Amino acid sequence: MHPFLDVSKLTDEEIVERLGKAYTHMNYQIALGHTPTVMSIKDVIQALESERHSRMQKAMAEETAKKYPNLNDPIELGKLED
Repeated sequence: MHPFLDVSKLTDEEIVERLGKAYTHMNYQIALGHTPTVMSIKDVIQALESERHSRMQKAMAEETAKKYPNLNDPIELGKLED
C-alpha cells in the first residue's frame, strides 16, 4: 500500500478514474525520462490495482455464496453401518 494514499476509502468509480489518470501521467513522465517520478506513480498504480483486485474477489465470493449457499457445508460420503 502506498504510504500517502488510503485507497480503501475510494469508490470503485474513483479508483478507475485515478488509475486512468495515473497511467496517463506515468506515460508522460516515461517520455520525459523522469525515473523517480515514474517509480512513485507505479507505487500508486499498484495500490489502486491491488484494491480493485481485492474488491473484485470479494464481490465474486459474495456472488458465489448467494448462488451456492451450501458450498462450504461438509460433504458426507457415506456411513458404515454396524
